[in-house]
Amino acid sequence: MFPRLIKSTLILFAVFAVVWVATIAWWQSINRMPTTTDIVTHMVMLPAGMVAAYLVIKRALDGIRSNVVGAGQAATTAGAAGPATGNDGSAAQGDQHDPTRNWRAVLLASAVRAPAGNAPDALAEAALAGKQPGIVALDGLPNPVFAAQIESVDIETLRTEFAERLPDLAWDDEALRALTLAAEVAEELAIQAAVVEPAGLDPDAKHGNVQLIATMLLPRGWPEPRQAAAAGWLRERLSLLWPPARLTLEATAARGDGDALLLLDRATQALNRPVDGQPTLRLLVAADSLIGATAVETLEQEDQLFNARCPHGRTPGEAAAGVLLGMQQAPSAPTAGNAEADAADAGAPGADPAPILITRAAMARLDAPTADRGQPRLEALGQAVSQALEAIAGKADASPASDAAAAPPAEPDQAPSPVATVVADTGLHPVRTVEVAQIVSTRFPKLDPAADLLALGVPCGYAGVASALLPVVVAHHLALDGGRPVLALSATDAHQRGAVAILPAQT
Repeated sequence: MFPRLIKSTLILFAVFAVVWVATIAWWQSINRMPTTTDIVTHMVMLPAGMVAAYLVIKRALDGIRSNVVGAGQAATTAGAAGPATGNDGSAAQGDQHDPTRNWRAVLLASAVRAPAGNAPDALAEAALAGKQPGIVALDGLPNPVFAAQIESVDIETLRTEFAERLPDLAWDDEALRALTLAAEVAEELAIQAAVVEPAGLDPDAKHGNVQLIATMLLPRGWPEPRQAAAAGWLRERLSLLWPPARLTLEATAARGDGDALLLLDRATQALNRPVDGQPTLRLLVAADSLIGATAVETLEQEDQLFNARCPHGRTPGEAAAGVLLGMQQAPSAPTAGNAEADAADAGAPGADPAPILITRAAMARLDAPTADRGQPRLEALGQAVSQALEAIAGKADASPASDAAAAPPAEPDQAPSPVATVVADTGLHPVRTVEVAQIVSTRFPKLDPAADLLALGVPCGYAGVASALLPVVVAHHLALDGGRPVLALSATDAHQRGAVAILPAQT
């Protein structure tokens, strides 16, 4: 608020100063002795009139812009808008008649580092309680801001290490925090990979050729030298936990906040297209941090910093989330003699729990960025949810999904909701909040929005490129705990919308 007030005051002074200097210079050039009328007219009314004209023109342009946006939203609601497009501008990812939409992968493990806790159940509890970040004083900022910060993130050791290894490469606090969090999650998942596939560590074992392919999604805007340095450093860390000869690591900077789901879908497809039957594990980590003066000032300049003046803004946060995926084994056909025994063994105490599966991610793209005010547009998220539900049912050849707003509500005597819980990455943004709430209430009328819709962006803040993967990690925990499908949604990005289902194998 104060920076904007200071800026407006300086502009006002500048206008008066320019007018005064120009007027005095003109009077001197014509040797005119100004009268009281001249002084009032040229020194007061002229600059004040210029400021007033500017405000009138600006308000008129804002009104025209609002009318255009409103007309576009009305056309969308009426069904006049075209289909959502994919990340590359093509039709929304996944043809409704594409049988590969039924592909699934085994979700072997997940890990998280977030302001609400370093365990998925802590994030779920914080979202249910509606906890919100408090005011935090950050280094380099004159005033405290609302921020969701992870406590005790040590970046000084890493700063010293990079200063010695790459003295010419600049690292700000946000970059060091994001990389530190990414390393913690990646190492935890690499340890889980060794537990899941201990033969992968033994070159003499039958399956000693298990490959671990790790993908690191880094914050947007990272230059290539920083990406390369981060990839090299992360590979060194993971090489201590997995044989380097069977470790592949790729690091890439995100282009949008929903890119984690695109990479998740790519990993699921790759596991269903094995090369020469080679056993492979896929590790995906997304990390970001906006806890720093640079990131906060950028949000403020874009009018996207949450405060009393900007209720639609983002609360700076930070997080790292990751998943470990494996190949889904083809189920063996049960025989008449052992079907009952298999069923009894599955429910016996001490029996291994059913594996958790993850469907292909469904992605769609809005044709215009999400507005900060006005009515939400539901077609993109509605289409992504439809594809995710069809993947749960194994109906990739279903008819194209209709708009979410046009879907009729379920009757009371219909079957239970196809999902037990919906987990989203949204926070306090009014339009995105309404968008997700309308989709959930329309598609899942039997769910309780207060208990079955978890908005992780409320307690965790805006976690940048890590936001979209946080719901997947929490959904994994809830599916394990409840034994029912859980839907993870991503609506934080201005353009992208995504949905992915996590479900027990017997679903």
